[in-house]
Amino acid sequence: MVFQFFFALCRCFQSFDSRRSSTSEKIDFERTQRLASIPITLDDCKKVAEENERTIKDHQFTSGWKKVKDLGQGGFGNVTLIRKVGTKTLVARKVVLSQPSEFGFSSEEVIHTQMSHPNIVKLFCWEWKVNKLSLYLEYCSRGDIQSTLYDLTRKEIRSYFQQLMDGVEYIHSRGIVHRDLKLDNLLLTKEKVLKIADFGLADFFIVDGEEIRLTGKVGAKSYMAPEVLQCQEGSSYLGPPVDLWSCGIVLFAMLTTCEPWAKANIDDEDYKMWMERDEKMEEMEIWKELDTSSRTLLDLLLATDPLQRISGWRKHGQD
Repeated sequence: MVFQFFFALCRCFQSFDSRRSSTSEKIDFERTQRLASIPITLDDCKKVAEENERTIKDHQFTSGWKKVKDLGQGGFGNVTLIRKVGTKTLVARKVVLSQPSEFGFSSEEVIHTQMSHPNIVKLFCWEWKVNKLSLYLEYCSRGDIQSTLYDLTRKEIRSYFQQLMDGVEYIHSRGIVHRDLKLDNLLLTKEKVLKIADFGLADFFIVDGEEIRLTGKVGAKSYMAPEVLQCQEGSSYLGPPVDLWSCGIVLFAMLTTCEPWAKANIDDEDYKMWMERDEKMEEMEIWKELDTSSRTLLDLLLATDPLQRISGWRKHGQD
């Protein structure tokens, strides 16, 4: 089953016309595309670092900026909105505690540099100071979808979900899996363009041209695929299906304003009903809200078997 089949189903959703502009002004957006074209290997680290240094110098990212306000705080770090003095240019600065490798990188910026797509937050550059990593990112003025969940119209849900799937398909095409897709990490620009953010838990699932399996229980529990929750020492899981599962939870949450279960584990009664297709589930008001097309998409995204979830990272007919 491939993404073409998914988009055929998705035609029941109204197509959208999103304007691909940004609230940040006078920023070299083409630089992000150039950097994303550089493969991230040990041999290319120097080239990537040099490109980053040029960006810092050309746009003076690390000086001449004034804090406007805090955008978010948490275990991941702090995000503030900064403005270039004397201009209207706005950029989000994310600061996290991290330890660079011997090559001067951490996984987040290495992976994020590989992204250049309308539905992914742009990373302009990064800077290390002691053990603090500062990421200079595209500013999305409408905040995250979680904060606007109760105000979403059906038209907006259709548009945002289509954009989310466009972004996820692109991420997977780069051999990367996000592993932390949730409403809080889906940002909106002034023009209502959805942007996937926060690659702190992302990882490569294609290494040296070969697909590898991943390990570790990472992400928000309510968005975790069952195989991630069940992952123990010595076990592993395929990468892309875990993102598709999270997309299913996002879709459900946008349609109903709540999550279907606390965790995809047999101990969770709500999840158990879904897994067993219990008739009692059909009587619950939350499930009655979903129309046939939405249920069809959820069946494809929230399939218990990872190989049964709709996928674009493999060719049709392969397992």
